Amino acid sequence: MIERLSSPDLLEALDANMAGYWIPYGRGPHCTLHAGENGAWFYTGVPHPLFNGVIRAKFGADEVEAVREALQARIMERGAPALWWIGPRATPGDLGERLAAAGLQPAGEVPGMAVELGALPLDADAIPGFSVERIVGAPAQARWARIAGAGTGFSEGAIEALARIEVSLGDPQYRAQHRYIGTLDGTPVASAALVLEHGVAGVFAVATLPAARRRGIGQLMTLVPLLDARQLGYRIGVLQASSMGRPVYAKMGFSDVCSYRLFMQS
Repeated sequence: MIERLSSPDLLEALDANMAGYWIPYGRGPHCTLHAGENGAWFYTGVPHPLFNGVIRAKFGADEVEAVREALQARIMERGAPALWWIGPRATPGDLGERLAAAGLQPAGEVPGMAVELGALPLDADAIPGFSVERIVGAPAQARWARIAGAGTGFSEGAIEALARIEVSLGDPQYRAQHRYIGTLDGTPVASAALVLEHGVAGVFAVATLPAARRRGIGQLMTLVPLLDARQLGYRIGVLQASSMGRPVYAKMGFSDVCSYRLFMQS
């Protein structure tokens, strides 16, 4: 269990927790997964780069080209692009330069953020007509996937592909994960996921449908899973922030602890 933001193990835990969220998708039907001590990459064919690529880059210098070629073969077969996430602990140290030289395109940077859960409020301010519940079962997982996809701005094709994979997943694929749906006046409008792995509580897939935004729903969808994690004894919450979510997380007390450089392979 990671106890403090100052822990020397925090960055490794953040990387590993993120891999813990994405790896189960690589175990879905017609998907590809390679995960081990020397890195992890997966390919689902979902037509959005978030669902294909390298999520834990820990390769030897002689392995990078083989991974790139293996991903390229999947891309040529199914057409969906892929992302390489290059964090501060990625190897080899010049990985970004190697990818750029191979023709991959820089796709921006994403902050890795963390918060001490003890600093969070004990509960959240209520939003009239809004509630959050943890969901289980294939029908609810499909509904969760459609809300998460639409709230993130995915195409209809990507949303339906994600829903098909999501309903196929269960124990043991993501037994360390929780899914949440937020409902406003009886209508599902928001999503979140919680990953309890590698000593930290990771929050993912926080998304709100456009018509329900600017009401504080995103903050609640982040806070409720973290409060659940705190009750289970976790001390640190982590996430990778979008540009839209970053100000919300900073207001909650999250601070930047690292940055991920993204490279697009297509």
